[in-house]
Amino acid sequence: MHQWSSLYRKSGATIPECWPEEIKHEGHTISVSDLWFVGHHMGKLCTKVATVDHFDAGGIHLSDGSRLDADIVVVCVGFIRNTHLCEKLTGTDTMKTTNYVGKHLMYLADAEIDHGAFNWFFGSSVLEYAKFFTEVYVAGLEHEEQVGEMLWGDDLPTTKIQERKWSGFIAASSKLLKAKADGIPYFADAAHNQVEKRTRHFYNTLPPVAYVKSNEAEWVELHTRLNGGVPVAPELQLPYFFKDAASWCEPKAPLA
Repeated sequence: MHQWSSLYRKSGATIPECWPEEIKHEGHTISVSDLWFVGHHMGKLCTKVATVDHFDAGGIHLSDGSRLDADIVVVCVGFIRNTHLCEKLTGTDTMKTTNYVGKHLMYLADAEIDHGAFNWFFGSSVLEYAKFFTEVYVAGLEHEEQVGEMLWGDDLPTTKIQERKWSGFIAASSKLLKAKADGIPYFADAAHNQVEKRTRHFYNTLPPVAYVKSNEAEWVELHTRLNGGVPVAPELQLPYFFKDAASWCEPKAPLA
């Protein structure tokens, strides 16, 4: 994270005004695009945090009083909630933070990315989140008497379906993992197996050393492409901040 924030500042991109208290605005994702950083460094991109006030024949006027020449304007609508179908099918607008709408009835979908999403074993990946809670669902079917109250019980935290957040999933899954200490291992074992399988696949497919070497070569090539095909002298390139990244990924124990 230190390298990423240092790169952000070095590139010349506009620093998020929520720093350093928060890494990002609530509901936003994080830019990790090489094009974003190199483009800003080379003057091919710039960031404006104001909103569009109005258009004229040759550009747009922003709410901060500035104006931009523009031939093409692409509207980005961001994330829009699409929960009405779930509510219509189930007849409810409320669910448990374990993703259960009712007994043996689970609703899995993306939600607002708020705090903590990048520091949990499924991160902000909807696929990894769904993998884990699918295992939770199976455990609920196979061990209903033992875990039912933990999954859809009356005393569990609830949320409006339209207001679902990643922090709710994280808190619920954390509680389920801790149940192993009470003799209920299904959820912790599922999380452990998921991470182990993902790590093994990662190392077998593209080991970190190979990835970093390839990414650094692409970083240099990107400067050339943005410079009209003319190579950029090394001293004029935006430095590559992740040469040591492979060492950050070294497993603490040998992979099976």
